[in-house]
Amino acid sequence: MEGGLLLEINADYVIRRTILFDNKCGFALGENPKAPSPYVTWQFNEQDGHRDYFWGHYHDKPDMAERDLHNRAEDYQRRYHVFEVEQAPDKETYKYYSTQRPIDVGTYPKSYFNRPIHMDIYPGRQQVPGEAFQAWGAILYAQPLTEQEIRDYELRPSRDNLDIRRQMDAQAQVVGKWEDAHRTPATARLTLYNFDLGRYVPVNSVTPKEIAECVREIERMEAAKARKEARGKPAPISQQIRDAQAQAEADRGPAAPKKDAPDRGGR
Repeated sequence: MEGGLLLEINADYVIRRTILFDNKCGFALGENPKAPSPYVTWQFNEQDGHRDYFWGHYHDKPDMAERDLHNRAEDYQRRYHVFEVEQAPDKETYKYYSTQRPIDVGTYPKSYFNRPIHMDIYPGRQQVPGEAFQAWGAILYAQPLTEQEIRDYELRPSRDNLDIRRQMDAQAQVVGKWEDAHRTPATARLTLYNFDLGRYVPVNSVTPKEIAECVREIERMEAAKARKEARGKPAPISQQIRDAQAQAEADRGPAAPKKDAPDRGGR
Protein backbone atom coordinates (compact mmCIF):
# COMPACT_ATOMS: atom_id res chain seq x y z
CA MET A 1 0.00 0.00 0.00
CA GLU A 2 1.48 3.45 -1.04
CA GLY A 3 1.18 5.35 2.17
CA GLY A 4 -2.63 4.85 3.26
CA LEU A 5 -4.44 6.68 0.53
CA LEU A 6 -6.90 8.30 2.91
CA LEU A 7 -4.27 9.75 5.24
CA GLU A 8 -2.42 12.94 4.41
CA ILE A 9 1.13 13.40 5.67
CA ASN A 10 2.83 16.76 6.08
CA ALA A 11 6.44 17.11 7.28
CA ASP A 12 6.34 13.46 8.48
CA TYR A 13 3.25 14.12 10.61
CA VAL A 14 0.09 12.13 9.87
CA ILE A 15 -2.93 14.43 9.72
CA ARG A 16 -5.37 13.05 12.31
CA ARG A 17 -7.93 15.84 12.64
CA THR A 18 -9.03 18.73 10.40
CA ILE A 19 -11.45 21.62 10.72
CA LEU A 20 -12.32 23.27 7.40
CA PHE A 21 -14.23 26.54 6.94
CA ASP A 22 -16.27 27.78 4.00
CA ASN A 23 -13.49 30.17 2.91
CA LYS A 24 -11.21 27.18 2.16
CA CYS A 25 -9.09 27.81 5.25
CA GLY A 26 -8.81 25.64 8.29
CA PHE A 27 -6.74 23.96 10.98
CA ALA A 28 -5.24 20.48 11.25
CA LEU A 29 -3.71 18.28 13.93
CA GLY A 30 -0.74 16.06 13.05
CA GLU A 31 0.93 13.18 14.86
CA ASN A 32 4.46 11.78 14.57
CA PRO A 33 5.42 9.53 17.53
CA LYS A 34 9.13 9.68 16.57
CA ALA A 35 9.38 13.50 16.58
CA PRO A 36 10.71 15.41 19.62
CA SER A 37 7.25 17.00 19.86
CA PRO A 38 4.90 14.23 18.68
CA TYR A 39 1.87 16.49 18.07
CA VAL A 40 1.35 19.67 16.09
CA THR A 41 -1.49 21.92 14.99
CA TRP A 42 -1.25 23.90 11.74
CA GLN A 43 -3.30 26.45 9.94
CA PHE A 44 -3.82 25.69 6.25
CA ASN A 45 -5.20 27.14 3.04
CA GLU A 46 -6.88 24.83 0.53
CA GLN A 47 -6.87 25.33 -3.24
CA ASP A 48 -7.78 22.79 -5.92
CA GLY A 49 -7.72 20.03 -3.33
CA HIS A 50 -4.15 20.86 -2.21
CA ARG A 51 -3.44 22.19 1.27
CA ASP A 52 -0.57 24.47 2.27
CA TYR A 53 0.23 24.16 5.98
CA PHE A 54 1.87 26.89 8.05
CA TRP A 55 2.19 28.41 11.55
CA GLY A 56 2.68 25.22 13.56
CA HIS A 57 2.11 24.87 17.30
CA TYR A 58 4.03 21.85 18.65
CA HIS A 59 2.96 19.82 21.70
CA ASP A 60 4.13 16.91 23.83
CA LYS A 61 0.65 15.79 24.93
CA PRO A 62 -2.18 14.70 22.61
CA ASP A 63 -4.92 16.28 24.72
CA MET A 64 -3.08 19.62 24.65
CA ALA A 65 -2.81 19.43 20.87
CA GLU A 66 -6.50 18.59 20.53
CA ARG A 67 -7.45 21.51 22.78
CA ASP A 68 -5.17 23.85 20.82
CA LEU A 69 -6.78 22.72 17.54
CA HIS A 70 -10.25 23.68 18.75
CA ASN A 71 -9.09 26.91 20.41
CA ARG A 72 -7.39 28.08 17.20
CA ALA A 73 -10.42 27.17 15.11
CA GLU A 74 -12.83 28.96 17.44
CA ASP A 75 -10.67 32.09 17.58
CA TYR A 76 -10.42 32.15 13.75
CA GLN A 77 -14.18 31.71 13.46
CA ARG A 78 -14.84 34.66 15.79
CA ARG A 79 -12.41 36.89 13.91
CA TYR A 80 -13.53 36.17 10.36
CA HIS A 81 -17.18 35.08 10.79
CA VAL A 82 -16.74 31.91 8.76
CA PHE A 83 -18.73 28.70 8.97
CA GLU A 84 -17.39 25.20 9.47
CA VAL A 85 -17.94 22.96 6.47
CA GLU A 86 -19.99 19.93 7.41
CA GLN A 87 -18.41 16.63 6.44
CA ALA A 88 -20.27 13.34 6.52
CA PRO A 89 -18.76 10.92 9.02
CA ASP A 90 -16.74 8.10 7.51
CA LYS A 91 -18.65 4.84 8.09
CA GLU A 92 -15.76 2.70 6.86
CA THR A 93 -13.65 0.58 9.19
CA TYR A 94 -10.16 -0.73 8.45
CA LYS A 95 -9.15 -4.28 9.30
CA TYR A 96 -5.57 -5.47 9.85
CA TYR A 97 -4.41 -9.02 10.52
CA SER A 98 -1.69 -10.03 12.96
CA THR A 99 0.17 -12.63 10.90
CA GLN A 100 3.37 -13.04 12.95
CA ARG A 101 2.24 -13.30 16.57
CA PRO A 102 -0.87 -13.61 18.79
CA ILE A 103 -2.61 -10.32 19.55
CA ASP A 104 -1.44 -9.03 22.92
CA VAL A 105 -0.27 -5.86 24.61
CA GLY A 106 2.34 -4.09 22.46
CA THR A 107 1.64 -6.08 19.30
CA TYR A 108 -0.50 -3.46 17.50
CA PRO A 109 -0.56 0.34 16.98
CA LYS A 110 -2.51 2.34 19.55
CA SER A 111 -2.48 6.01 18.59
CA TYR A 112 -4.36 8.42 20.82
CA PHE A 113 -6.31 9.50 17.73
CA ASN A 114 -6.77 6.07 16.15
CA ARG A 115 -7.37 3.42 18.77
CA PRO A 116 -8.63 -0.10 17.98
CA ILE A 117 -12.43 -0.29 17.99
CA HIS A 118 -12.71 -4.08 17.85
CA MET A 119 -10.54 -7.22 17.97
CA ASP A 120 -11.09 -10.76 16.76
CA ILE A 121 -8.60 -13.02 18.55
CA TYR A 122 -8.39 -16.48 16.98
CA PRO A 123 -7.76 -19.62 19.06
CA GLY A 124 -4.67 -20.26 16.94
CA ARG A 125 -2.97 -19.21 13.72
CA GLN A 126 -5.43 -19.99 10.92
CA GLN A 127 -6.15 -19.33 7.27
CA VAL A 128 -7.96 -16.03 6.62
CA PRO A 129 -10.98 -16.48 4.32
CA GLY A 130 -10.47 -14.67 1.01
CA GLU A 131 -6.81 -13.92 1.77
CA ALA A 132 -3.59 -15.74 0.86
CA PHE A 133 -2.13 -15.84 4.37
CA GLN A 134 -2.72 -17.03 7.92
CA ALA A 135 -3.23 -14.85 10.99
CA TRP A 136 -3.60 -14.95 14.75
CA GLY A 137 -6.43 -12.44 14.72
CA ALA A 138 -7.80 -9.19 13.29
CA ILE A 139 -7.96 -5.63 14.61
CA LEU A 140 -10.43 -2.98 13.41
CA TYR A 141 -9.71 0.76 13.30
CA ALA A 142 -11.83 3.78 12.40
CA GLN A 143 -8.98 5.23 10.29
CA PRO A 144 -6.37 3.50 8.11
CA LEU A 145 -2.96 2.82 9.60
CA THR A 146 0.15 4.33 8.09
CA GLU A 147 2.66 2.26 6.13
CA GLN A 148 5.14 2.73 8.97
CA GLU A 149 2.67 1.39 11.55
CA ILE A 150 1.91 -1.63 9.35
CA ARG A 151 5.65 -2.37 8.94
CA ASP A 152 6.52 -1.80 12.59
CA TYR A 153 3.94 -4.32 13.82
CA GLU A 154 4.11 -6.66 10.80
CA LEU A 155 0.39 -6.44 10.07
CA ARG A 156 -1.45 -7.26 6.83
CA PRO A 157 -4.33 -5.03 5.68
CA SER A 158 -7.57 -6.62 4.55
CA ARG A 159 -8.28 -6.46 0.82
CA ASP A 160 -11.72 -5.11 1.76
CA ASN A 161 -10.28 -1.91 3.30
CA LEU A 162 -11.33 1.20 1.40
CA ASP A 163 -7.75 2.37 0.84
CA ILE A 164 -6.69 -1.07 -0.43
CA ARG A 165 -9.70 -1.26 -2.73
CA ARG A 166 -8.83 2.14 -4.20
CA GLN A 167 -5.19 1.16 -4.58
CA MET A 168 -6.04 -2.12 -6.33
CA ASP A 169 -8.53 -0.31 -8.58
CA ALA A 170 -5.83 2.15 -9.72
CA GLN A 171 -3.34 -0.69 -10.26
CA ALA A 172 -5.94 -2.67 -12.25
CA GLN A 173 -6.06 0.10 -14.87
CA VAL A 174 -2.31 -0.29 -15.49
CA VAL A 175 -2.34 -4.09 -15.47
CA GLY A 176 -5.52 -4.37 -17.56
CA LYS A 177 -4.20 -2.23 -20.40
CA TRP A 178 -0.92 -4.17 -20.39
CA GLU A 179 -2.74 -7.52 -20.44
CA ASP A 180 -4.87 -6.37 -23.40
CA ALA A 181 -1.82 -5.11 -25.31
CA HIS A 182 -0.02 -8.43 -24.79
CA ARG A 183 -3.12 -10.58 -25.35
CA THR A 184 -2.79 -12.34 -22.00
CA PRO A 185 -4.93 -15.51 -21.89
CA ALA A 186 -8.06 -15.28 -19.74
CA THR A 187 -6.78 -17.97 -17.39
CA ALA A 188 -3.62 -15.96 -16.64
CA ARG A 189 -5.19 -12.50 -16.31
CA LEU A 190 -5.26 -10.56 -13.05
CA THR A 191 -7.96 -8.17 -14.29
CA LEU A 192 -11.20 -8.10 -16.25
CA TYR A 193 -12.92 -5.22 -18.03
CA ASN A 194 -16.22 -4.29 -16.40
CA PHE A 195 -18.41 -2.71 -19.09
CA ASP A 196 -20.96 -1.46 -16.53
CA LEU A 197 -18.24 0.50 -14.70
CA GLY A 198 -16.26 1.30 -17.84
CA ARG A 199 -12.97 0.28 -16.27
CA TYR A 200 -10.79 -2.68 -15.36
CA VAL A 201 -11.36 -4.52 -12.07
CA PRO A 202 -9.15 -7.09 -10.30
CA VAL A 203 -10.35 -10.69 -10.53
CA ASN A 204 -11.71 -12.00 -7.24
CA SER A 205 -8.82 -14.37 -6.62
CA VAL A 206 -6.00 -11.83 -7.04
CA THR A 207 -4.30 -10.55 -3.87
CA PRO A 208 -3.08 -6.99 -3.25
CA LYS A 209 0.49 -8.32 -3.22
CA GLU A 210 0.11 -10.06 -6.60
CA ILE A 211 -1.28 -7.04 -8.43
CA ALA A 212 1.27 -4.69 -6.82
CA GLU A 213 4.13 -6.98 -7.91
CA CYS A 214 2.69 -7.10 -11.44
CA VAL A 215 2.64 -3.29 -11.60
CA ARG A 216 6.29 -3.14 -10.48
CA GLU A 217 7.25 -5.70 -13.14
CA ILE A 218 5.42 -3.73 -15.85
CA GLU A 219 7.21 -0.54 -14.76
CA ARG A 220 10.55 -2.37 -14.84
CA MET A 221 9.93 -3.68 -18.37
CA GLU A 222 8.73 -0.30 -19.63
CA ALA A 223 11.81 1.40 -18.17
CA ALA A 224 14.09 -1.17 -19.81
CA LYS A 225 12.30 -0.66 -23.13
CA ALA A 226 12.70 3.12 -22.87
CA ARG A 227 16.43 2.78 -22.15
CA LYS A 228 16.86 0.48 -25.14
CA GLU A 229 15.02 2.87 -27.44
CA ALA A 230 17.06 5.79 -26.14
CA ARG A 231 20.31 3.98 -26.99
CA GLY A 232 19.14 3.53 -30.60
CA LYS A 233 18.33 7.22 -31.13
CA PRO A 234 20.96 9.61 -32.58
CA ALA A 235 22.42 12.10 -30.16
CA PRO A 236 21.27 15.73 -30.39
CA ILE A 237 23.05 17.84 -33.08
CA SER A 238 24.90 19.88 -30.46
CA GLN A 239 26.21 16.69 -28.86
CA GLN A 240 27.17 15.28 -32.27
CA ILE A 241 29.20 18.46 -33.01
CA ARG A 242 31.00 18.23 -29.66
CA ASP A 243 31.74 14.56 -30.24
CA ALA A 244 33.09 15.30 -33.76
CA GLN A 245 35.34 18.06 -32.42
CA ALA A 246 36.67 15.78 -29.72
CA GLN A 247 37.35 13.04 -32.27
CA ALA A 248 39.13 15.49 -34.60
CA GLU A 249 41.38 16.62 -31.75
CA ALA A 250 42.16 13.01 -30.96
CA ASP A 251 42.98 12.22 -34.61
CA ARG A 252 45.42 15.15 -34.86
CA GLY A 253 47.38 13.87 -31.96
CA PRO A 254 49.41 16.00 -29.54
CA ALA A 255 50.89 19.27 -30.84
CA ALA A 256 54.63 19.15 -31.69
CA PRO A 257 56.79 20.92 -29.12
CA LYS A 258 58.14 24.31 -30.20
CA LYS A 259 61.90 24.53 -30.85
CA ASP A 260 63.88 27.24 -29.10
CA ALA A 261 65.03 30.00 -31.48
CA PRO A 262 68.83 29.83 -32.18
CA ASP A 263 71.08 32.33 -30.45
CA ARG A 264 72.11 34.83 -33.13
CA GLY A 265 74.50 36.76 -30.91
CA GLY A 266 72.38 39.90 -30.82
CA ARG A 267 72.32 40.33 -34.58
